[in-house]
Amino acid sequence: HNHQYHVGLLTYRGVNLQGIASLQQMYERLQSALRQAAPGETIYSNMTWSPDDLNESRGPSLAELDRIAPENPVVVFETRSRIYLNTYALKALGVTADTESSRMLTINRNGSGIATGLITGIPASVLLFAGRIVPQPDMEEKKSIIKRTQAMQHGMGLTGIRDLQLYPDVMRAYYELWRNKELTMRVSMGLELNAGEEHKLDAMLAPWGVGAGFGDEWLRIDGIAEYNPGDRVRAPYSDSDGTDTGKYRLDERDFINAIRKINQYGWRPAIHVAGDRTLDLVLDAYEAANRERSIRDRRWIVEHIQLVHDEQIERIKNLGVLVSAQFQPYLRAAGSIRRWGKQRFENAMRIKDLMDSGIIVSGGSDWPGAPNNPFINIYYYVTRDTLDLGSVGEDQKISRQDAIMVMSLNNAYMMFNEQYTGSITPGKFADFVIIEEDILNIPALELLQIKPLATIVNGKTVYSAPNSGF
Repeated sequence: HNHQYHVGLLTYRGVNLQGIASLQQMYERLQSALRQAAPGETIYSNMTWSPDDLNESRGPSLAELDRIAPENPVVVFETRSRIYLNTYALKALGVTADTESSRMLTINRNGSGIATGLITGIPASVLLFAGRIVPQPDMEEKKSIIKRTQAMQHGMGLTGIRDLQLYPDVMRAYYELWRNKELTMRVSMGLELNAGEEHKLDAMLAPWGVGAGFGDEWLRIDGIAEYNPGDRVRAPYSDSDGTDTGKYRLDERDFINAIRKINQYGWRPAIHVAGDRTLDLVLDAYEAANRERSIRDRRWIVEHIQLVHDEQIERIKNLGVLVSAQFQPYLRAAGSIRRWGKQRFENAMRIKDLMDSGIIVSGGSDWPGAPNNPFINIYYYVTRDTLDLGSVGEDQKISRQDAIMVMSLNNAYMMFNEQYTGSITPGKFADFVIIEEDILNIPALELLQIKPLATIVNGKTVYSAPNSGF
């Protein structure tokens, strides 16, 4: 589970903000680009910075961006779901005092109702919104972005990914690289669908003629990913007034009908699950689809699934659904405890219980939502350690062998590639990573320090660490 193209798109284009330590340095780099820009030309940044790394510990303000760019729209990307605009950009995007936020996109305002320039929301909505004034890459640039980003990922030891939330134009770029034998990363491509777009499903899927799993060992169609119905929970969030159970981004009946339609076209969904009540809805929809056409053995997926109950595990097992789990609790323990409460957090990410029930669980980073280092996954799965609160939910630890399987063979299965990759087995392609450490026996904390010496895909060295000899 990875967002390779989006990371490349927001890393290799625009004003490079990597390494800045202050807002002043940000503004100096933006001004350098502005001096070369024509009036009205959009200036935009990449997302290689974080407020946490700045002296001011915040992003740019509307007034500050207006001061350096009164005659040009400016878009500063912090993440895929968080951008900062100046007044010129707000006007260019048609944002007025009467413009309302939506379920997917929030126009942040101050106490007087005036837009602050901060726009937040789900990644697809924010990127589409900004894309109305940020120039889009042509096909050659898309291909270049993918090639540079796959090389970056090989340096982390990755040989295959599920690149989710793609539109057909990016899938075409992947196809062109595949056709020219320029892919070095095995990729399963997820087609983007957002809440509120259910009415588009027929137009989206009818022309395809193929579905999930179509392709070869290098490039396949993954499914509809990541369709996100919302963040509903059964019990109120702990950081609220006791009534906040989250929100759906769509009507429940529309969601169920959308899943049924996805099934009718022979595709598989990979649903972003952000709460246990949301998981109830997702499983209701999967069961409704299953009654019309069996989904067993078709590798339907639930993504993230941090909160899950015993009866939900049983429903997942009965449907033959797969689970794509990451390691968000490792990075965000303190914030998660504030949001969920200690008891819920202790029971989050029940990978051991899922695997013990016979459910196939795969890993991933949700990059750029978390680092794309697979050894962090392995460390978290075997220790349940967190960055700021120590070990939490230790009863969900799994063995190192199982953690490696989650990150290798199980991922290959989720990509329809288990007969070709995922294990070092006679008859399979030679995809593997070379490391110096004995991963099964080194002290657990040293798992975080593992750096690949070389990454091999299809028998070819696609990454070689400096002075490694490979």
